[in-house]
Formats: sequence, C-alpha cells, structure tokens
Amino acid sequence: MKTGTLLRLQYITLLLFILSGCVYNDLSENFNCETSTLVISLDSKQDATSCKAIDGSMSLTVSGGQPPYVFSLNGGASQTSGQFSNLGSGTHVVIVKDDKNCERSLQVDINAPNSTLNATVTASADSECITNNGSITVTASGGNAPYRYGWASGTFITSNVLSNLKFGQYSVIVKDANDCQKIISVIVPRGNTGISYANVIKPIFDTNCNITGCHGAGTGSRDWTVFNNVKSHAANIKTRTGNRSMPIGDKTLTQDEIDKIACWVDDGANQN
Repeated sequence: MKTGTLLRLQYITLLLFILSGCVYNDLSENFNCETSTLVISLDSKQDATSCKAIDGSMSLTVSGGQPPYVFSLNGGASQTSGQFSNLGSGTHVVIVKDDKNCERSLQVDINAPNSTLNATVTASADSECITNNGSITVTASGGNAPYRYGWASGTFITSNVLSNLKFGQYSVIVKDANDCQKIISVIVPRGNTGISYANVIKPIFDTNCNITGCHGAGTGSRDWTVFNNVKSHAANIKTRTGNRSMPIGDKTLTQDEIDKIACWVDDGANQN
C-alpha cells in the first residue's frame, strides 16, 4: 500500500474515532473537595423581634476554595450574596458552593425573645436508589400545645413525620397554639443503596459502552471490561451519563439506568 493512501486511512480512522466521542481524555478527573480550603463563617446576625416575627437576619463570609461562590438557605434558591433577611426564629442551615462544586455548610440559630417554643428533629437516611425512603421526625416542646407543622406544601398539619424523602435539605416550621413559630432545617443523609456492580452496572456497560470502537476489551486504560479502569473514571461516568453525552452513537440509557449508575458511584463505586 502506498504511503499516501496509508496516511489517509490512518487519518480517517483517527477522525472517526474522535467523532465517536471515545477519546482517551474524555473523562478527566474531578477535583477532590476533601482537599478544598473552602470555609464559611458567620459575620453577624440579628435575632427576630418576637416569636411571630420574620425580621431576623444574618451575614456570612466565605474564604478559600475557588470563587465565585453561591449560597443557599434552608435548601432554597441560590444567590451570590451571603446576606439573608426576613428570617423567623429557628435553626437555619446555609450551604455555600464554589466554582469547583465543593460545598460547606453552617448552622445558625435565630432566636426570639421570651419564647419557650423549641423543636428537635431526627432524620433517617434515604437508602433507596429509584424510590426514596428517607424520613424526618420533629419533636416539639415548650410554647403552648397543640403544635402544627408546616412542610413543603405550605399548609400546616398535625403530623410531625414526613416520609418517603430523597436525601437532601428540608425545612419545617413548627407553630404552637399562639402562632409562635420556629423554623428547623435538617439534612436527610444519603444511605448506601447497595446497587451491585456485577449484577446491575456491568451489564449496562457491556451493552452500551464495552464495545468495539469505544471502551471494549484491549483498549488499554480505556478498557472498561477491567474494573479498575471503570472505578478510576467513576465520577465522570456519572456526570456524562447524567447529562446524556455518553454513551455515543445509537446507544441510549433509560433514566433508571442513569440513576442506578449515579447511585453506584455515590455508594463508592464498589466491586460488589
């Protein structure tokens, strides 16, 4: 074969390989947030003027990590400012996230004068993948019973338990008979879902990824038939399957398959 023809064939092969989306560096490693210097701290706060008022405030600052920063209060919408106002009495949780998606949280108590209303919460972890089984139980005390509880629906009910929850941050407002209120913010932790690599994840990869021209056998460090190669790219596999940039071509994943991959990665990408 002539040299020019061989070079053209090599070029075409390389071009097709690049267009397939399966280049060696298509799965760059994520930043390890355990090493981040991100710190959040409370500058000042103003307590509410009464047990019914929502006029408390707080000011927070952030250092380290990678700017810019975004803040969220009690699981609410994100904002670029560390200033929060119109706060009722209770325990508020602020989460800050930097440009590398590293997070830190801080719990701040806004008090109310002469109020004896109090509440504590316990949270059970969400250990299901496709469905959710986390829960929150609130125990109110002080003030004047009976107590009512305001969950995400915006209405107040007598039940102090919220079930079938996905892991994440939640808030509940506790009110007593005099309409004094206390806000409690709580995080439902994520439990281990137990998704099996051998029985669930590997068959997904074998069907959609571990094929000729992509991550099939014999492709070196890109060979996903080798578990250690898969584990070393687990975080980015979760990202790219989640945003549907992988797998490539006519291969597609169902939402359940995407969720199971994410659960397996968040469990620690175990060889189970």
